[in-house]
Amino acid sequence: MTATEELDSIPENLPEETKRKLRTLTRESEPETAPLEVNEYLIRHWCETLEDGNPLYLDEQYAKAQGFRSVVAPPGSFMTAFSMQFRWPWPPGGRDPAPHIHYSIKEILNLPVGIITAIEVEMGEPLQIGDRLNVSQLLVSVSEWKKTRLGEGHFWTMDRIYRNQRKQLVARERMSAFGYGRQEGTQKPAAKTGGGWSPAIEEVIQGDRTGYQPQKFRDLMWEDVHEGQELPKVVMPITVTRCVYLASATRDFSPQHSNRDYCVERSKTKDVFVNTPFNVGMVSRLLTDWAGPRSVVRRVKVAMKQNICAGDDMILTGKVIKKYIENGDHRVDVDIMNSTQEGPPTPCSGTLSLLSRG
Repeated sequence: MTATEELDSIPENLPEETKRKLRTLTRESEPETAPLEVNEYLIRHWCETLEDGNPLYLDEQYAKAQGFRSVVAPPGSFMTAFSMQFRWPWPPGGRDPAPHIHYSIKEILNLPVGIITAIEVEMGEPLQIGDRLNVSQLLVSVSEWKKTRLGEGHFWTMDRIYRNQRKQLVARERMSAFGYGRQEGTQKPAAKTGGGWSPAIEEVIQGDRTGYQPQKFRDLMWEDVHEGQELPKVVMPITVTRCVYLASATRDFSPQHSNRDYCVERSKTKDVFVNTPFNVGMVSRLLTDWAGPRSVVRRVKVAMKQNICAGDDMILTGKVIKKYIENGDHRVDVDIMNSTQEGPPTPCSGTLSLLSRG
């Protein structure tokens, strides 16, 4: 059944402009290229999560013996792991990717809450390491106004079509959703916070407070630095969602970084808290945000006298305390303070190599 055949019942009582916008979504969109190639790390991370030991996904020799050139990506992994745009930096590659059609439909229908009610996936060509997906999408159908136990709204059905770089069909995904939560008297859903592909994520990660757009970097020259010079402050809101990002990015699933109940009962902290690599990474970011991408972090020393928990702001400040040349390397030492809105600051430090005109 084609989208046009199935979409013969756009509710007549919808405003004409709404119907016009919905009809534009019934045409298959231009393909959106995935941000990264299929790779072994994400396949293994997926299998680790599901505890799926299929050797086709994990054992290269076995996969090759079955006629594949590499291990194969498991069904389901392509829906997000190999196709979803990264949240940061935004927009990726300096361009705005097409939003997931689900969010477009919610916006057009002015239904701020949308839940997936069913999915059917038809598989095509296996996805292997080195492949890169292209994703197109279209609206299939919209129901009349319905009343459910969740509330009143519309059901809709949408397709996402996944093809590889050779334009071979990898999968066709058909999702059904129900949207509801419209408030009387409102004309449109709440404004999107910051950038990113999901307004809900931006709300809970406080994307509007992080700066969001990457700064325009410049190369700081050693000759332009003086002792006592202060570095621009970096503020990072720590939320539960950011801690979830952190747990996945570092593969550190120690429960104190992702499980609130564990933290309160066992760690005796007020909430989940960031881990050691995050602290090191943020101190490094403070230094290179200031000095530019061609500066080299030579040393980072981080003390962790207090836990920085969800609900805190991580506040990093720094000051140059020494400027010197060591074996021809133009360096600065920086005293750094890592604090929260409640304080007190924890002393840290770092050493950077800078470009020199000499």
